[in-house]
Amino acid sequence: MAGIKPLTVFQVIEWQMAHIEQAVVQVSQCSTTLETEANSFEGKVARSTDYYKGQAGDAARTRAKTDQGQILATEGVLDQIATKTSALVEDIKTNISTIKSGIASAESSRWDLYVESDGTVRSRKSNAETAKDYWPAGAPAILAKEIETSNLTSTITGALQAIERADREGAQQVATFLEQLPNSVKEAMARSLETGDPRLDSILRDYQTDQSASGSRLWPTGAELELIRTVYPDFNSSMMTEEEIASMSDLLLRVDGPRAVYDYVQITEAADKRAAELYPDSKFEGQGDAFRHAYWNALMTQRFGEEWTTEMTTAHEKSGANIAQREAMDLFNNSRGREIALANPDASPEELRNLIQTEISNGTLVVVETKDANGAEHAPKLANSNIDQGRTGQLPGVGLPLPGR
Repeated sequence: MAGIKPLTVFQVIEWQMAHIEQAVVQVSQCSTTLETEANSFEGKVARSTDYYKGQAGDAARTRAKTDQGQILATEGVLDQIATKTSALVEDIKTNISTIKSGIASAESSRWDLYVESDGTVRSRKSNAETAKDYWPAGAPAILAKEIETSNLTSTITGALQAIERADREGAQQVATFLEQLPNSVKEAMARSLETGDPRLDSILRDYQTDQSASGSRLWPTGAELELIRTVYPDFNSSMMTEEEIASMSDLLLRVDGPRAVYDYVQITEAADKRAAELYPDSKFEGQGDAFRHAYWNALMTQRFGEEWTTEMTTAHEKSGANIAQREAMDLFNNSRGREIALANPDASPEELRNLIQTEISNGTLVVVETKDANGAEHAPKLANSNIDQGRTGQLPGVGLPLPGR
């Protein structure tokens, strides 16, 4: 399983953090503006008692107070995002500086050291060569070289791992703040996403799930990772919600334990590969993505059953601030894949593929449309899967979520 592709020292030392720092400033300014405007607006309405009387006046003041609360709640979310992002940026900058310093120390070392992409420090000279160069003090020289190499490796890899944690888990933490937006804000956004098609608008609202109660973390680690690697040596950890982890741990406890996890990986990779082969031009939020989710769910339903597959694939969508259109698309197409498998329990993978492709051609599955028939871009919206692939497009990583159902 590919899992998360590790960062390299040569990637992170090229990162430029200035644009993120500028974004933090802008978010902070927006937060301050919202707070000022909300308090000013409510204060003006509250002072209307002398000239705006009766039930209408009371209703207006109550509404102003409610609106103020909603705006201040939104302001609080923006403030949390700015504060957390600022801390993450400083942490990453500090560790990048540590890595650069470690690389410089390695390159200037008398032991002819160099740094590999994963942060490991090695010498270009073997111990035999070092012993020869420093004879008759060869043994102490080798020891000194090994100590410096080990210390630099520990420093650089530690900083790289800290950056990975901040980048992966920290970004997820920031995204979850968006889940704290008032439902009134989310509902207002939902109205702006409607297409006018009753079926699609119903899918948009109904196929949403709540955010994970405990966020996301890397899985597997420790003993579970070692157990899986007895069957699949190349297995790597991935970021998963706690609900996903519960499902995967349950799978690991089955009679065929590690083999079941291996089969899950093979099914996931098979769905990715087949989608890329069939729909290379619509991998993200298009027909390729729709096929991948439906085929994935169909294959897993056959292997693991509908209940586990439903739990696992729904848990997969519980990451914070999952964009509403993407979440609805994925959950709906997941559901259709399971239904196809249940209706065709003896179908081969190729027969499932044909059934799902027919659904796409008939417009039964859903995609995200980002361009009109003339190619002009517009706000993303759900669409039936039989539109031209060129009208679909990739969405940002996170966005404003809708309330779960």
